[in-house]
Amino acid sequence: MDFDFSDDQEALRAAVRRFVDKDYPFERRRKTVATGGFSAEMWQALAGLGLTALAVPEAHGGLGWGPVEAMIAMEELGRGLVLEPLAQGALIAPALLAAGAPEVAAQWLPRIAAGDALVVLAHQEPRARHRLTAGQTQAREQRLTGHKSLVPAAAHAQAFLIPALDLESPASTSLYLVHRESPGLSLRPYALHDGSSAAELHLADTPGTRIAGPESGQALLEMAADIGIAAQAAEAVGVMERLLALTIDYLNTRKQFGLPI
Repeated sequence: MDFDFSDDQEALRAAVRRFVDKDYPFERRRKTVATGGFSAEMWQALAGLGLTALAVPEAHGGLGWGPVEAMIAMEELGRGLVLEPLAQGALIAPALLAAGAPEVAAQWLPRIAAGDALVVLAHQEPRARHRLTAGQTQAREQRLTGHKSLVPAAAHAQAFLIPALDLESPASTSLYLVHRESPGLSLRPYALHDGSSAAELHLADTPGTRIAGPESGQALLEMAADIGIAAQAAEAVGVMERLLALTIDYLNTRKQFGLPI
């Protein structure tokens, strides 16, 4: 079995690495932190590289690439400590939308691929402690009421993917798309310790569009968690590679008592 990367995969790695080295120095990151943890300019730069289209099916204007390419991109972005929410907005959201209602996918996936729309999953709740089956947000007749916590880049998103207990099918999870400007939706943004942004999201009889019913909602939520874990792991590999390189450079130049250490 051949585990070598293809020419296209190596070209993707090289392109993202050039972007990180040339366009995302630490001062760029510091500026993004100071302006709220998200840069629309950098998001468009990622779109220009094709990264927002990476996981979008070709039928909706994307590249239709798979998890290997996604992990390559995340590893290289990790090297630069890039703050923009590529995993949340360009890996998780397209996977959920592509598996959901076709009419909603047709509306949103081309916009995500072009970098014109940011859609993020809002699934964590204050008392759920990361348990995917412990959410208390409820939906009745496609109107949602509840509280979601730590929603990534929420202040910059145009829509949210929200799992909720469907009261028409007790104890079952459905998945809804909710527009940012929907009545009854409110946000309380804040900064996270790494400089990125998140928000508390409150829903009060807020209208949404069901994209996956009780028969598949929970399975899709678990798939989203798996994608997020894999993306974070790849990003962490990139961070560790960068730290190792910095450490080696320091050890090769640092002197103590006039001698290299």
